[in-house]
Amino acid sequence: MELIERHLPRIRRLLAALFNGSAEDMVDAEQEILVGLWVGLDRFRFASSFRTYLYRFCRNKAIDLLRREGRHRRRVEAARGAASTAAPADPRDGLEREERRIRVDRALGTLAADERMLVVMKDVEEMSIEDISVAMSLPAGTVKSRLHRVREKLARCLGEGALA
Repeated sequence: MELIERHLPRIRRLLAALFNGSAEDMVDAEQEILVGLWVGLDRFRFASSFRTYLYRFCRNKAIDLLRREGRHRRRVEAARGAASTAAPADPRDGLEREERRIRVDRALGTLAADERMLVVMKDVEEMSIEDISVAMSLPAGTVKSRLHRVREKLARCLGEGALA
């Protein structure tokens, strides 16, 4: 249980990306994922890192839920990212940061679930291309090219050039 609790914030960030921030859907998916992990943890064979196994399990379970519930259309709600909540020294900084967060959330909301997940795995969770490749069952080259296209799409949406 401690192992899963340690990774719970990662699970939640991944679900936020996949369900585009829909709190109700995220809670439902989290419950099913945690039960599935608890029941099926003996299937982990140490062929990869636990984090990679966890992401693959969560991704597959969440996609199953999306398909089963017929949610083929992306939600309009913005994805809840890892935006800073620290109080700024200058209130104008807080407004600028909030406006930037809203713009990024809207841009993320235009992406498909797998595209959002790529960005979260690489840029928020700082996973390697190899780990993402295993978690998503894709060749590393495909992960790189999709990530590049998604970043370009976000940059166009934001109108700010290439994202780091």
